[in-house]
Amino acid sequence: MTLKLVDLFAFLSVILRAGTLVFQSLLLGGVLFVLWVARVSPESSQESVGRIHASSRGLLRISAIGLAVVELFYLYVNSAVLMVTAEIGIASVVGANFFIAGSLALTAALMTAIYAGVRRNLATWALPALAVVTIGASVMTNHAASRIEGRALLITLSCIHELATGFWIGGLPFLMLALFRAKDLGTRWSITWRFSRMAVVSVVMLVSSGTLMSLFYIGSWKAVPGTAYGVMVGAKATMLAILLVLGGANYLLLRRNTQEEEGIQRVRRLIEAEVGIGITIVLAAASLTSQPPAVDQLNETVTLQQIYQRLRPLVPRLTYAYVAEPGSSTRHAKAGAEMLASRAGAFDIDGVPLTRKMINDSIESESNHHWMGLIVLAMGLVAVLARTGKVGWAEYWPLLLIGVTIFIFVQADTECWPVGPKGFWACWADPEVFQHRLAGLVCVGFAISELRVRRQRPENNSLALVFPLMCAVGGAVLLTHSHAITNVKENLLVELSHVPMGVFAVLAGWSRWLELRLPQKDRGIPAWIWPACFVLIGLGLLNYREM
Repeated sequence: MTLKLVDLFAFLSVILRAGTLVFQSLLLGGVLFVLWVARVSPESSQESVGRIHASSRGLLRISAIGLAVVELFYLYVNSAVLMVTAEIGIASVVGANFFIAGSLALTAALMTAIYAGVRRNLATWALPALAVVTIGASVMTNHAASRIEGRALLITLSCIHELATGFWIGGLPFLMLALFRAKDLGTRWSITWRFSRMAVVSVVMLVSSGTLMSLFYIGSWKAVPGTAYGVMVGAKATMLAILLVLGGANYLLLRRNTQEEEGIQRVRRLIEAEVGIGITIVLAAASLTSQPPAVDQLNETVTLQQIYQRLRPLVPRLTYAYVAEPGSSTRHAKAGAEMLASRAGAFDIDGVPLTRKMINDSIESESNHHWMGLIVLAMGLVAVLARTGKVGWAEYWPLLLIGVTIFIFVQADTECWPVGPKGFWACWADPEVFQHRLAGLVCVGFAISELRVRRQRPENNSLALVFPLMCAVGGAVLLTHSHAITNVKENLLVELSHVPMGVFAVLAGWSRWLELRLPQKDRGIPAWIWPACFVLIGLGLLNYREM
């Protein structure tokens, strides 16, 4: 029971940490936006700036309340788990570091929600002070505060990193809202240009502090692919590079299209994608905090040779050749035994012998991934053909999503009808099978929706945005997870397959989003990116292995 509680707590802690970082970034970005970015300038309209201030303060208040709610849940969950596992009372919990930090963040968030609605003079000094308290509370529970060597430097770098994240990524939603609320072009350009200059400074702070912290926390190049911490840092760096490309494009647009309505429309669309990718980076950072730094996992680092042995390309397994009990002479048992003999022994990465059940579970999981890889690869290739405009039938690529549904209902759960002993309706009572089949039905909905979208003008159909949004959310889910505290090396090898697919899914979702939202003449590049991402995801699934 205690182990289940700990496992559930690991998952909840990542979710709550993700919520904390998202709302904290919004709070920091909102404070800077309200007090510095959204100011009257010679090019702006007093009326438009007034509307921007009102809406920005409203969003800041919502962000602060969101942070307060998350912190309240954080205090409750952590306190409850600690009291159960350590068998201590509430009096002992109140003095814990996490409780003090959470209480400070909760108080600062509530006070920010109050001061966001008061007159400007009072908020000018109160809001920055509350932002400082929020950052301080956050740093109290991160990796920097727990270090013995270099603690002061790491705390300083952490503060700079989180401030820069908040000012840039957390400020983007406020910029989106401002561009929507401002009715005159002069105010839009003035606000956007001021935010852009602030973002450049934030990027320099973010990259510099992140690089220095990586040197302290990772320690060596081999730990980048060899530890979960290093892999997640690599994923963050990759998405940050994508975000910098979008930000750079916006910066160039601002320099080349001064006072042009078409230019500001392009900027708005790129900012939408920036917000989505930026939030995904923050979610990945929450996952990063759920495990020890790479320098503390020297004995759990996977070597490049071990990574190669697991990830080297092999012929996909499209059969379910299970290893049977000793004495069985069935055809599947013989095939399974041959498969097992072809492996470098029935051992995991640490040399621990695998049980028959573990081997069979891995066989089923790998075969399921490989079949799904075929379908996703086909989707990507047919979508590429559709993009050429020379193959009419390729426009029906969304029908392949129905293939996902058929596979889930027929083969994904091998204990269920028609390939297993359990009846069709009886399988619905199994929570895992129920989730799989529900996901399959959702795929049918996506297929029908996307087919309708492709028969109409996408810009006139809000349903067109559902599919890219779900791709981006799915990728974010792959990147936001709790890390195993046991069997670390084996889980890392699985993660090395999942993390790239998560990044490609995020990139596919937001590139498709830009294809739909940008002006027609600017859709060429994103229109090629998302099908290519599906091809890469399919290839990754085809090479997925657990043994």
